[in-house]
Amino acid sequence: GAVACLLGGASKAISDLAFVGVGCPARDALTQANGYRLDNMLQQKQGDMSLDVSEGYWIGEKGFFKSQNAQGLRYRMIPLKDELKNGIETPKLFQLGPIKMRLGELFGGTGNNEKLRELKRKLFASGLNDPQKEAENDYWLKRYGHKRWYPKYINQSGANNGQFLRGLAAWSGYDPLNEERGKTWKEMDFGKPWIEAKGELRLPGFVSKAQMEKEMASGRLLKQPEKK
Repeated sequence: GAVACLLGGASKAISDLAFVGVGCPARDALTQANGYRLDNMLQQKQGDMSLDVSEGYWIGEKGFFKSQNAQGLRYRMIPLKDELKNGIETPKLFQLGPIKMRLGELFGGTGNNEKLRELKRKLFASGLNDPQKEAENDYWLKRYGHKRWYPKYINQSGANNGQFLRGLAAWSGYDPLNEERGKTWKEMDFGKPWIEAKGELRLPGFVSKAQMEKEMASGRLLKQPEKK
């Protein structure tokens, strides 16, 4: 009987720590995580996109999802409610009786929509708009013979070709006979800033040995004139 009472008292003490409803000990203030200020990081309030935190402020993934949707942009390739309902650049919601599934997104999921294409066009039009980088480019041209900074890369995905699988031309970007370009493969209209910025280094046709030698030579240091 004494042993049973002892075991019962021990289990009662352990249960107070194990079940929901018992208050947890307060966490030390030194271990509390600060909230990430994604807005300051994206706006480069500190001069760059390095980590910026502010105590008690946290946007969270749900908040970022709502923010993206409010701007008409998809988050994690999840279409907006209106896009999913009307099948705009995404398969419609699959329904079998009472069961509803986003089955089409397994094969046709994409983050592209008209708002994202507008954003890409805006990025292309802005080009390299940093005066400090432009001044550094002038210095590099005089000293090394080539620029250091180029415009931001613009992802070339975005065209809605209405195909399940892309052709070889769309996959490789190489279509010398124009068998797919403009027919089953539609290129986007927001430009290719890297190719345009390096246009003087690009020879006609696919990448050849002469093309490689030309690009490699462009990165070599210029010979300094001999001192008299």
